[in-house]
Amino acid sequence: MASCSSSAAIFTSLRPMAILSNNSPNFHSLRPHLAPFLKFKPSSSSSLLSISVIRKIPRRNLQVKSVAAPTESVAGFDEMVSGTQRKYYMLGGKGGVGKTSCAASLAVKFANNGHPTLVVSTDPAHSLSDSFAQDLTGGTLVPVEGPISPLFALEINPEKAREEFRSASQKNGGSGVKDFMDGMGLGMIADQLGELKLGELLDTPPPGLDEAIAISKVIQFLESQEYNMFTRIVFDTAPTGHTLRLLSLPDFLDASIGKILKLRQKISAATSAIKSVFGQEETQQNAADKLEKLRERMIKVRELFRDTNSTEFVIVTIPTVMAISESSRLCASLRKESVPVKRLVVNQILPPSASDCKFCAMKRKDQTRALSMIQNEPELSSLTMIQAPLVDVEIRGVPALQFLGDIVWK
Repeated sequence: MASCSSSAAIFTSLRPMAILSNNSPNFHSLRPHLAPFLKFKPSSSSSLLSISVIRKIPRRNLQVKSVAAPTESVAGFDEMVSGTQRKYYMLGGKGGVGKTSCAASLAVKFANNGHPTLVVSTDPAHSLSDSFAQDLTGGTLVPVEGPISPLFALEINPEKAREEFRSASQKNGGSGVKDFMDGMGLGMIADQLGELKLGELLDTPPPGLDEAIAISKVIQFLESQEYNMFTRIVFDTAPTGHTLRLLSLPDFLDASIGKILKLRQKISAATSAIKSVFGQEETQQNAADKLEKLRERMIKVRELFRDTNSTEFVIVTIPTVMAISESSRLCASLRKESVPVKRLVVNQILPPSASDCKFCAMKRKDQTRALSMIQNEPELSSLTMIQAPLVDVEIRGVPALQFLGDIVWK
């Protein structure tokens, strides 16, 4: 049985690359070039997958070949990078499929192609900091060092928001909630609860606060001068369930606010005289105006999510039956919400090999079966499939992300 050994991939060359094994006669000549990136000593007795990279002779350009398909995947990056109008790309899918690496590598590639770019994590369990090998915590814009054009990253901090929510609910007997939610663009909800003297119930953050904070950030992207410079905004979204709640929240709030406003209109005639006596009619009208303003904002976010010219959701998956099945359900839900989806990234595909060990042979067979499912799935077969190979090193830092981006986003 053939054994597999491990080596590292070269990140210094930004051209496409060829995948070879340690058995290649040219491998050992690359050892000095690989040394800066090797954090372990390769062993011929290792049972892990072998990926090493050499320059092809006599041509200097390098090439990575796709696996489990005779043709090379093309992501259509020229279309994604063209134009100066702002575009939003949301990458999502099942947990653990490599969404963060794909989102970060796409952001790096946008920045290296002249677009001031912002990458935002809406996942409560952030990993952007790990992917960029840089501290991005704190819930503020952080510049990423390395790309040609400006690249900033933002990890939305739900725990910090919860702490602010708790402290705001205790401020001035609960009236501080309004100040906090005003900052999120959701202050009118606190107005309604405040009128009912329910401030004490706001000590516990409500369900869906993570999604509400993410929506408030999208509103800031649309309205705040701080974000005007960015022509590409990439979202590293939470696993499927959270993301679907995020996408459906504008519709839910729009419908809910609409019902509140209709109810207020019905009772306003009967209560206007009483409210005038107590001097509260103006306050009630201001609250209604704020609700209407929030509703308009939610409509803008909903339209943004559904705008085929400026927004695209990219599904990321891996070649397993379970992951493909969930991706199919996600695609159906996205289309139900009228969210544009055109691309499917299939990550962690085994690279080609002249001979396989028993484990690799079985794994390749399972992956081939999963890939054939995509062609037969009505929801997925119409998407542009992008195949991303499994590599034997961890993708961390801008050089590694640039390497991955050149493989995936062609």
